[in-house]
Amino acid sequence: MADKTIKELADELGISKSYVDKIIRTLKLNTKLNKVGNKYVISKKQENLIKSKLSTDKTTTKSHTNSTTNSHTEVDFLREQLRVKNEEMNTMQRLLDQQQQLTLQSNKRIEQLEAQLQIGSETPEEKQSSAEEQPVPDPVPDKKWWHFLRRDS
Repeated sequence: MADKTIKELADELGISKSYVDKIIRTLKLNTKLNKVGNKYVISKKQENLIKSKLSTDKTTTKSHTNSTTNSHTEVDFLREQLRVKNEEMNTMQRLLDQQQQLTLQSNKRIEQLEAQLQIGSETPEEKQSSAEEQPVPDPVPDKKWWHFLRRDS
């Protein structure tokens, strides 16, 4: 018997019956199938067409799988590069913060040294006059909050 049913062909090729049916519809063979009883049978010529379509689909699928794998590899590579760049940026930011802190400390130290130089360069008379110019703060009596409520003070 050269003719096979769709189920027999699917079992022989190791694919599902619905996939064989899809190939038959793609090749427009569904109108050319012979029906024996309640089953469709496939002639040898139709079987060869289905097998050739299946082999081209497999090579297309393999090339698609290879390109997908290559795409995944590229994405992984780019993610790794992005991670490295983020680490570099974090390092640069930390170094910049440290540099700014050192600059601020240096500026404060320079101001302190300049202030010491100015104090050291004043004559004793200037020191005395500057001490006299500074007003002495008046002592503020320590008042509690309830003193503000009384009217006689």
